[in-house]
Amino acid sequence: MKINFTRVSKTVLAIKTDFLFGTRLFPTHVFVLQTHTGLILFDTGSPGCGEMILKSIKAAGLDPKSIKAICLSHWHSDHTGSLAEITEHLQDLDIFLGEAELPLLMDQRSLLVRFHPFFKIPIPHAPGRLPQPSTARFVPLNTTGCEMLKHKYNIKAIATPGHTSGHTAYLHPKTGSLFSGCALSLLTPNLAGLIPIFYNRKKQIRSGEYLAGLNFRHLFSVHMFLRSDEIPLEKRLPVNHTKRLVSKLMGAHLFFQIL
Repeated sequence: MKINFTRVSKTVLAIKTDFLFGTRLFPTHVFVLQTHTGLILFDTGSPGCGEMILKSIKAAGLDPKSIKAICLSHWHSDHTGSLAEITEHLQDLDIFLGEAELPLLMDQRSLLVRFHPFFKIPIPHAPGRLPQPSTARFVPLNTTGCEMLKHKYNIKAIATPGHTSGHTAYLHPKTGSLFSGCALSLLTPNLAGLIPIFYNRKKQIRSGEYLAGLNFRHLFSVHMFLRSDEIPLEKRLPVNHTKRLVSKLMGAHLFFQIL
């Protein structure tokens, strides 16, 4: 796997990783945020990406050993797959994860997710391998965990259930950077919506609607496309998804077009 990174803002680096089974058919990104307290990693890609992620950070002129925390959007292995590999090279890490997600990750069992809102095709999905307790500590995003994340790293956790039961998006208010996980994606370079994989579709849509109306400046979603420009509210044109036949057939749900 080749070292690769894209500078998507002054403080954020995007690293393209493999999706599941070593494929890149479904673009999957890990994000690195530079802060005055160190580097914050958002998700970890699929299994086998850890070494490439650390080398890409170094190739970008940053020190991987300055990673202080990892913010996980949810337990799926394309987001937690390289968690153990990355933490093996680091010490004293805070790993933040939605309170409902933590037992699913700890259980290490495959569960079914649903693909397509009409067909609801069941697909088994496994979590990533757990890190050693000596290298990292999990912080569930309950009231205490959210306060810790805010005060220690100046990052706001946003509960966005639907894709999974405890999916979490993260906002860095200082830069207006929204790390949306799978709660809001750039399905094309100019269209924001939902990928058709979910735990609860109604909750997924509500969470996506909330994020779409949030006053962020940069949108960094794990899957599909990247944008490095600002996307303020005035650049978002609401989409009537009921008129988008192709999107409906694919199971996508659209929220806004970027002007």
